[in-house]
Amino acid sequence: MERRFFMNRIFNSIFLGLGVVLLASCQSKSNEPMNQESTTTTAITPESISATPVETVANSDDHKKLTLEEFNKEISSEKLSMVDFYTTWCGPCKQMAPFVAEIKAEKSDIVNVIKVDAEAQLDISSKYNLEGYPTIIFFKKGEVIFKQLGALDKEGLLQLVNKYK
Repeated sequence: MERRFFMNRIFNSIFLGLGVVLLASCQSKSNEPMNQESTTTTAITPESISATPVETVANSDDHKKLTLEEFNKEISSEKLSMVDFYTTWCGPCKQMAPFVAEIKAEKSDIVNVIKVDAEAQLDISSKYNLEGYPTIIFFKKGEVIFKQLGALDKEGLLQLVNKYK
């Protein structure tokens, strides 16, 4: 009986530890940009989360799977490209999804918004050394010009779009 109790405690500890690691891998380490520039961005707060259901966004055409060739063509244009690398299980990714969709709808004249499921499209995501999700990468003419780890609200995303357009 004591042995069974001891084994249950070990397994519970292991599973709890794995849960913490998985949760932490989805969270950003900081809301600071990953490049050397200083910029002011706004993190997601409970008050800033839209009432738009995530399921509505997730079922849209924004999530179509791109080939590597199509992706490279999209980011190679003169126009600014904002790529949202997300995963389906990531809470902050789901919170940020409505903001990304709004940016795509409202600012399509100045930014090309692309969503990439980082786990389903490893051929694309593996090229960018992603350290967590969500990660937003801005491209111009196929070159990375800015990389942001962690979720932002709409205002934070708009600041970056306007800065790099």
